[in-house]
Amino acid sequence: MTSSLPLAAGSYWQAVAAFVLGAIIGSFLNVCIYRIPRGISFISPARSFCPACRTRIPWYLNLPILGWLVLRGRCANCHAPIDPRYLIVETLTGVLFAVAAWIVPVPTLFSVWVILAILIITTFVDLEFFIIPDLMSKSGIAAGLVLSMLTPGLHQTSAPLQAFLSAIVGGTTGALILFLVCEFGKLAFGRYKFTLNAPTRFRLEKLPEGERQIVIDQENFSWSEHFFRRSDRIRLQATEVEIDGAAYRRVELIFFEDHVCVGRETIELDKIKSLSGWTTGGQFPREAMGIGDIKLIAAIGTFVGWHGVLFTVAAGSFIGAVSGLIGIILGRWARSQKIPFGPFLAIAATIWLFWGQELGLLYARMLGLG
Repeated sequence: MTSSLPLAAGSYWQAVAAFVLGAIIGSFLNVCIYRIPRGISFISPARSFCPACRTRIPWYLNLPILGWLVLRGRCANCHAPIDPRYLIVETLTGVLFAVAAWIVPVPTLFSVWVILAILIITTFVDLEFFIIPDLMSKSGIAAGLVLSMLTPGLHQTSAPLQAFLSAIVGGTTGALILFLVCEFGKLAFGRYKFTLNAPTRFRLEKLPEGERQIVIDQENFSWSEHFFRRSDRIRLQATEVEIDGAAYRRVELIFFEDHVCVGRETIELDKIKSLSGWTTGGQFPREAMGIGDIKLIAAIGTFVGWHGVLFTVAAGSFIGAVSGLIGIILGRWARSQKIPFGPFLAIAATIWLFWGQELGLLYARMLGLG
Protein backbone atom coordinates (compact mmCIF):
# COMPACT_ATOMS: atom_id res chain seq x y z
CA MET A 1 0.00 0.00 0.00
CA THR A 2 2.91 2.32 0.61
CA SER A 3 4.91 3.79 -2.21
CA SER A 4 8.66 3.54 -2.82
CA LEU A 5 8.55 6.16 -5.58
CA PRO A 6 10.13 9.60 -5.04
CA LEU A 7 7.73 12.20 -3.75
CA ALA A 8 6.09 14.26 -6.45
CA ALA A 9 6.53 18.03 -6.54
CA GLY A 10 4.14 19.72 -4.16
CA SER A 11 4.21 16.90 -1.59
CA TYR A 12 5.34 19.29 1.12
CA TRP A 13 2.31 21.49 0.54
CA GLN A 14 0.10 18.42 0.42
CA ALA A 15 1.44 17.39 3.82
CA VAL A 16 0.80 20.88 5.22
CA ALA A 17 -2.74 20.89 3.82
CA ALA A 18 -3.29 17.40 5.25
CA PHE A 19 -2.09 18.58 8.68
CA VAL A 20 -4.60 21.45 8.65
CA LEU A 21 -7.38 19.10 7.52
CA GLY A 22 -6.36 16.58 10.16
CA ALA A 23 -6.47 19.20 12.91
CA ILE A 24 -10.00 20.16 11.83
CA ILE A 25 -11.06 16.51 11.73
CA GLY A 26 -9.39 16.04 15.10
CA SER A 27 -11.69 18.68 16.56
CA PHE A 28 -14.66 16.55 15.50
CA LEU A 29 -12.97 13.41 16.82
CA ASN A 30 -12.77 15.12 20.21
CA VAL A 31 -16.54 15.55 20.08
CA CYS A 32 -16.90 11.83 19.35
CA ILE A 33 -14.50 10.86 22.14
CA TYR A 34 -16.46 12.92 24.66
CA ARG A 35 -20.02 12.19 23.55
CA ILE A 36 -20.10 8.57 22.36
CA PRO A 37 -19.23 6.83 25.67
CA ARG A 38 -21.46 9.25 27.59
CA GLY A 39 -24.43 8.70 25.30
CA ILE A 40 -24.72 12.39 24.37
CA SER A 41 -26.41 13.19 21.07
CA PHE A 42 -24.45 14.76 18.22
CA ILE A 43 -27.51 16.84 17.30
CA SER A 44 -28.46 18.34 20.64
CA PRO A 45 -26.49 20.29 21.59
CA ALA A 46 -25.15 20.81 18.08
CA ARG A 47 -22.40 23.23 19.11
CA SER A 48 -19.40 22.41 21.28
CA PHE A 49 -19.75 23.33 24.94
CA CYS A 50 -17.68 23.53 28.10
CA PRO A 51 -18.16 20.32 30.13
CA ALA A 52 -17.91 22.32 33.38
CA CYS A 53 -20.32 25.24 32.85
CA ARG A 54 -22.13 23.93 29.72
CA THR A 55 -21.60 27.27 27.95
CA ARG A 56 -21.45 27.08 24.17
CA ILE A 57 -18.02 27.78 22.76
CA PRO A 58 -17.97 30.46 20.01
CA TRP A 59 -16.35 29.43 16.75
CA TYR A 60 -13.42 31.83 17.08
CA LEU A 61 -12.43 30.17 20.39
CA ASN A 62 -12.97 26.69 18.99
CA LEU A 63 -10.30 26.75 16.30
CA PRO A 64 -8.29 23.50 16.27
CA ILE A 65 -5.06 23.66 18.31
CA LEU A 66 -5.05 27.48 18.34
CA GLY A 67 -8.20 27.74 20.47
CA TRP A 68 -6.71 25.68 23.29
CA LEU A 69 -3.41 27.58 23.14
CA VAL A 70 -5.05 31.03 23.08
CA LEU A 71 -7.23 30.12 26.07
CA ARG A 72 -4.19 28.57 27.81
CA GLY A 73 -6.19 25.46 28.50
CA ARG A 74 -9.03 27.17 30.38
CA CYS A 75 -12.67 27.95 29.61
CA ALA A 76 -13.22 31.61 28.67
CA ASN A 77 -16.45 31.70 30.70
CA CYS A 78 -15.86 29.73 33.93
CA HIS A 79 -12.04 29.39 33.69
CA ALA A 80 -12.26 25.66 34.40
CA PRO A 81 -9.33 23.64 33.00
CA ILE A 82 -9.82 22.24 29.50
CA ASP A 83 -8.60 18.67 29.18
CA PRO A 84 -5.23 18.60 27.36
CA ARG A 85 -6.66 15.69 25.41
CA TYR A 86 -8.31 18.21 23.07
CA LEU A 87 -4.94 19.64 22.07
CA ILE A 88 -3.33 16.19 21.89
CA VAL A 89 -6.03 14.68 19.66
CA GLU A 90 -6.10 17.63 17.24
CA THR A 91 -2.31 17.70 16.96
CA LEU A 92 -2.02 13.92 16.68
CA THR A 93 -4.69 13.74 13.98
CA GLY A 94 -2.97 16.51 12.04
CA VAL A 95 0.40 14.78 12.24
CA LEU A 96 -0.96 11.37 11.23
CA PHE A 97 -2.94 12.84 8.33
CA ALA A 98 0.19 14.66 7.15
CA VAL A 99 2.36 11.54 7.38
CA ALA A 100 -0.29 9.59 5.47
CA ALA A 101 -0.39 12.27 2.76
CA TRP A 102 3.42 12.06 2.54
CA ILE A 103 3.59 8.25 2.29
CA VAL A 104 0.31 6.82 1.02
CA PRO A 105 -0.66 6.99 -2.68
CA VAL A 106 -3.61 9.26 -3.36
CA PRO A 107 -6.09 6.58 -4.46
CA THR A 108 -5.96 4.95 -1.02
CA LEU A 109 -5.27 8.04 1.07
CA PHE A 110 -8.89 8.73 2.03
CA SER A 111 -9.37 5.12 3.17
CA VAL A 112 -6.28 5.36 5.38
CA TRP A 113 -7.57 8.62 6.87
CA VAL A 114 -10.84 6.87 7.74
CA ILE A 115 -9.21 4.04 9.68
CA LEU A 116 -6.82 6.46 11.38
CA ALA A 117 -9.81 8.50 12.62
CA ILE A 118 -11.47 5.34 13.94
CA LEU A 119 -8.28 4.26 15.70
CA ILE A 120 -7.85 7.66 17.35
CA ILE A 121 -11.40 7.66 18.71
CA THR A 122 -11.19 4.09 20.03
CA THR A 123 -7.77 4.72 21.58
CA PHE A 124 -8.82 7.68 23.70
CA VAL A 125 -12.19 6.20 24.66
CA ASP A 126 -10.49 2.96 25.69
CA LEU A 127 -7.88 4.83 27.72
CA GLU A 128 -10.56 6.68 29.69
CA PHE A 129 -13.43 4.18 29.93
CA PHE A 130 -11.80 0.79 29.17
CA ILE A 131 -14.36 0.18 26.43
CA ILE A 132 -14.33 0.18 22.64
CA PRO A 133 -17.69 1.48 21.41
CA ASP A 134 -19.58 -0.84 19.08
CA LEU A 135 -20.44 2.22 17.01
CA MET A 136 -16.79 2.59 16.05
CA SER A 137 -15.81 -1.08 15.60
CA LYS A 138 -18.93 -2.03 13.63
CA SER A 139 -18.72 1.13 11.54
CA GLY A 140 -15.07 0.32 10.94
CA ILE A 141 -15.92 -3.16 9.67
CA ALA A 142 -18.54 -1.78 7.28
CA ALA A 143 -16.23 1.02 6.11
CA GLY A 144 -13.33 -1.38 5.58
CA LEU A 145 -15.41 -3.69 3.38
CA VAL A 146 -16.80 -0.84 1.27
CA LEU A 147 -13.54 1.11 0.94
CA SER A 148 -11.62 -2.04 0.04
CA MET A 149 -13.76 -2.31 -3.09
CA LEU A 150 -13.55 1.40 -3.85
CA THR A 151 -9.79 1.63 -3.21
CA PRO A 152 -8.40 -1.90 -3.75
CA GLY A 153 -4.88 -0.53 -3.36
CA LEU A 154 -5.47 -1.01 0.38
CA HIS A 155 -4.80 -4.70 -0.29
CA GLN A 156 -2.07 -4.36 -2.92
CA THR A 157 -4.35 -5.13 -5.84
CA SER A 158 -6.30 -3.33 -8.53
CA ALA A 159 -9.19 -5.83 -8.50
CA PRO A 160 -12.13 -4.71 -6.30
CA LEU A 161 -13.43 -8.24 -5.78
CA GLN A 162 -10.02 -9.52 -4.72
CA ALA A 163 -9.66 -6.60 -2.32
CA PHE A 164 -13.13 -7.29 -0.88
CA LEU A 165 -12.24 -10.93 -0.28
CA SER A 166 -8.94 -9.87 1.31
CA ALA A 167 -10.89 -7.56 3.64
CA ILE A 168 -13.21 -10.39 4.66
CA VAL A 169 -10.29 -12.76 5.28
CA GLY A 170 -8.41 -10.07 7.21
CA GLY A 171 -11.35 -9.22 9.45
CA THR A 172 -12.21 -12.88 10.07
CA THR A 173 -8.59 -13.82 10.80
CA GLY A 174 -8.17 -11.00 13.29
CA ALA A 175 -11.40 -11.77 15.12
CA LEU A 176 -10.62 -15.49 15.24
CA ILE A 177 -7.10 -14.95 16.62
CA LEU A 178 -8.21 -12.66 19.43
CA PHE A 179 -11.25 -14.82 20.17
CA LEU A 180 -8.96 -17.82 20.71
CA VAL A 181 -6.61 -15.70 22.81
CA CYS A 182 -9.60 -14.58 24.86
CA GLU A 183 -10.87 -18.14 25.38
CA PHE A 184 -7.51 -19.72 26.22
CA GLY A 185 -6.59 -16.72 28.35
CA LYS A 186 -9.78 -17.20 30.29
CA LEU A 187 -8.80 -20.79 31.04
CA ALA A 188 -5.25 -19.88 32.07
CA PHE A 189 -5.77 -16.53 33.79
CA GLY A 190 -9.54 -16.38 34.23
CA ARG A 191 -9.51 -15.62 37.95
CA TYR A 192 -7.49 -13.81 40.55
CA LYS A 193 -7.39 -14.35 44.31
CA PHE A 194 -6.78 -11.88 47.10
CA THR A 195 -6.13 -12.27 50.82
CA LEU A 196 -6.63 -9.53 53.40
CA ASN A 197 -4.48 -9.15 56.50
CA ALA A 198 -7.54 -8.63 58.70
CA PRO A 199 -11.33 -8.96 58.30
CA THR A 200 -12.49 -6.04 56.14
CA ARG A 201 -15.95 -4.55 55.75
CA PHE A 202 -17.82 -5.28 52.51
CA ARG A 203 -21.32 -4.71 51.12
CA LEU A 204 -23.41 -5.37 48.03
CA GLU A 205 -24.81 -2.30 46.26
CA LYS A 206 -27.47 -2.00 43.58
CA LEU A 207 -26.83 0.63 40.94
CA PRO A 208 -29.03 2.14 38.19
CA GLU A 209 -29.88 0.14 35.05
CA GLY A 210 -29.55 -3.22 36.80
CA GLU A 211 -25.85 -2.83 37.60
CA ARG A 212 -24.46 -4.16 40.88
CA GLN A 213 -21.16 -3.94 42.69
CA ILE A 214 -19.39 -5.26 45.74
CA VAL A 215 -17.59 -2.63 47.78
CA ILE A 216 -14.64 -3.84 49.87
CA ASP A 217 -13.03 -1.14 51.99
CA GLN A 218 -14.16 1.61 49.55
CA GLU A 219 -12.92 -0.32 46.48
CA ASN A 220 -15.62 -1.12 43.95
CA PHE A 221 -15.96 -4.39 42.00
CA SER A 222 -18.76 -4.01 39.47
CA TRP A 223 -20.73 -6.79 37.84
CA SER A 224 -20.10 -5.45 34.32
CA GLU A 225 -16.33 -5.79 34.80
CA HIS A 226 -16.43 -9.32 36.20
CA PHE A 227 -19.38 -11.22 34.75
CA PHE A 228 -18.83 -12.07 31.09
CA ARG A 229 -20.18 -15.65 31.02
CA ARG A 230 -22.89 -17.47 32.93
CA SER A 231 -20.18 -19.64 34.50
CA ASP A 232 -18.40 -16.64 36.05
CA ARG A 233 -18.64 -16.24 39.81
CA ILE A 234 -17.27 -14.17 42.67
CA ARG A 235 -16.25 -15.96 45.86
CA LEU A 236 -15.90 -14.19 49.20
CA GLN A 237 -14.75 -15.74 52.47
CA ALA A 238 -16.92 -14.06 55.10
CA THR A 239 -16.25 -14.17 58.85
CA GLU A 240 -19.64 -12.52 59.31
CA VAL A 241 -22.40 -11.52 56.91
CA GLU A 242 -25.95 -10.25 57.30
CA ILE A 243 -28.50 -10.65 54.50
CA ASP A 244 -31.82 -8.87 55.08
CA GLY A 245 -31.47 -9.37 58.83
CA ALA A 246 -30.35 -13.01 58.69
CA ALA A 247 -26.88 -13.50 60.17
CA TYR A 248 -24.27 -16.02 59.00
CA ARG A 249 -20.80 -16.76 60.40
CA ARG A 250 -17.73 -18.18 58.69
CA VAL A 251 -19.33 -18.95 55.34
CA GLU A 252 -18.31 -18.70 51.70
CA LEU A 253 -20.46 -16.46 49.54
CA ILE A 254 -20.60 -17.49 45.88
CA PHE A 255 -22.03 -14.68 43.74
CA PHE A 256 -23.39 -15.48 40.30
CA GLU A 257 -24.76 -12.85 37.92
CA ASP A 258 -28.32 -13.06 39.34
CA HIS A 259 -28.06 -15.00 42.60
CA VAL A 260 -25.80 -15.79 45.55
CA CYS A 261 -25.18 -19.10 47.30
CA VAL A 262 -24.64 -19.02 51.07
CA GLY A 263 -23.82 -22.53 52.19
CA ARG A 264 -26.67 -24.64 50.83
CA GLU A 265 -29.00 -21.67 50.51
CA THR A 266 -29.57 -19.86 47.19
CA ILE A 267 -30.94 -16.30 47.18
CA GLU A 268 -31.91 -14.23 44.15
CA LEU A 269 -30.06 -10.93 44.12
CA ASP A 270 -33.16 -8.98 43.05
CA LYS A 271 -34.84 -10.02 46.30
CA ILE A 272 -32.00 -8.88 48.55
CA LYS A 273 -32.49 -5.48 50.18
CA SER A 274 -29.23 -5.39 52.14
CA LEU A 275 -26.11 -7.54 52.27
CA SER A 276 -23.01 -6.62 54.26
CA GLY A 277 -20.37 -8.19 56.40
CA TRP A 278 -16.66 -8.83 56.93
CA THR A 279 -14.36 -10.68 54.55
CA THR A 280 -10.81 -12.04 54.73
CA GLY A 281 -10.38 -12.63 50.99
CA GLY A 282 -11.85 -14.18 47.92
CA GLN A 283 -11.66 -14.78 44.22
CA PHE A 284 -12.85 -12.72 41.22
CA PRO A 285 -13.26 -13.69 37.56
CA ARG A 286 -11.50 -11.68 34.90
CA GLU A 287 -11.18 -11.57 31.14
CA ALA A 288 -7.85 -11.97 29.36
CA MET A 289 -9.24 -9.61 26.71
CA GLY A 290 -12.46 -7.73 26.08
CA ILE A 291 -14.97 -8.48 23.33
CA GLY A 292 -14.44 -4.91 22.13
CA ASP A 293 -10.84 -5.74 21.22
CA ILE A 294 -12.06 -8.63 19.06
CA LYS A 295 -14.43 -6.34 17.17
CA LEU A 296 -11.72 -3.70 16.79
CA ILE A 297 -9.20 -6.11 15.28
CA ALA A 298 -11.92 -7.30 12.89
CA ALA A 299 -12.35 -3.70 11.74
CA ILE A 300 -8.59 -3.26 11.39
CA GLY A 301 -8.37 -6.50 9.43
CA THR A 302 -10.81 -5.27 6.78
CA PHE A 303 -8.36 -2.44 6.04
CA VAL A 304 -5.02 -4.27 6.30
CA GLY A 305 -5.80 -7.87 5.32
CA TRP A 306 -4.54 -11.00 7.03
CA HIS A 307 -0.85 -10.09 6.71
CA GLY A 308 -1.49 -6.80 8.45
CA VAL A 309 -3.61 -8.48 11.11
CA LEU A 310 -0.85 -10.92 12.02
CA PHE A 311 1.58 -8.03 12.37
CA THR A 312 -0.92 -5.91 14.32
CA VAL A 313 -1.69 -8.62 16.87
CA ALA A 314 1.97 -9.56 17.34
CA ALA A 315 3.31 -6.00 17.44
CA GLY A 316 0.40 -4.76 19.57
CA SER A 317 1.01 -7.54 22.10
CA PHE A 318 4.74 -6.76 22.20
CA ILE A 319 4.17 -3.02 22.63
CA GLY A 320 1.57 -3.69 25.31
CA ALA A 321 3.84 -6.09 27.19
CA VAL A 322 6.78 -3.68 27.13
CA SER A 323 4.58 -0.77 28.20
CA GLY A 324 3.07 -2.82 31.01
CA LEU A 325 6.49 -3.91 32.25
CA ILE A 326 7.79 -0.34 32.21
CA GLY A 327 4.65 0.85 33.99
CA ILE A 328 5.10 -1.76 36.72
CA ILE A 329 8.80 -0.95 37.14
CA LEU A 330 8.03 2.77 37.43
CA GLY A 331 5.19 2.08 39.85
CA ARG A 332 2.55 3.52 37.53
CA TRP A 333 0.60 0.24 37.16
CA ALA A 334 -0.12 -2.58 39.57
CA ARG A 335 0.43 -6.15 38.41
CA SER A 336 -3.30 -6.89 38.56
CA GLN A 337 -4.38 -3.55 37.09
CA LYS A 338 -6.61 -3.58 34.03
CA ILE A 339 -4.75 -2.25 30.97
CA PRO A 340 -6.59 -1.32 27.74
CA PHE A 341 -5.36 -3.27 24.72
CA GLY A 342 -7.07 -1.13 22.08
CA PRO A 343 -4.40 1.62 22.03
CA PHE A 344 -1.63 -0.92 21.41
CA LEU A 345 -3.56 -2.46 18.52
CA ALA A 346 -4.05 1.05 17.14
CA ILE A 347 -0.32 1.84 17.32
CA ALA A 348 0.62 -1.43 15.62
CA ALA A 349 -2.03 -1.02 12.91
CA THR A 350 -0.80 2.52 12.19
CA ILE A 351 2.75 1.27 11.77
CA TRP A 352 1.52 -1.33 9.26
CA LEU A 353 -0.60 1.21 7.37
CA PHE A 354 2.43 3.44 6.86
CA TRP A 355 5.29 0.94 6.49
CA GLY A 356 3.68 -2.46 5.97
CA GLN A 357 5.15 -3.08 2.56
CA GLU A 358 8.66 -2.23 3.74
CA LEU A 359 8.24 -4.45 6.80
CA GLY A 360 7.03 -7.30 4.61
CA LEU A 361 10.03 -6.96 2.29
CA LEU A 362 12.41 -6.78 5.26
CA TYR A 363 10.91 -9.94 6.72
CA ALA A 364 11.22 -11.70 3.36
CA ARG A 365 14.90 -10.72 3.11
CA MET A 366 15.51 -11.99 6.64
CA LEU A 367 14.08 -15.36 5.57
CA GLY A 368 16.14 -15.31 2.39
CA LEU A 369 13.03 -15.03 0.21
CA GLY A 370 13.79 -11.63 -1.29
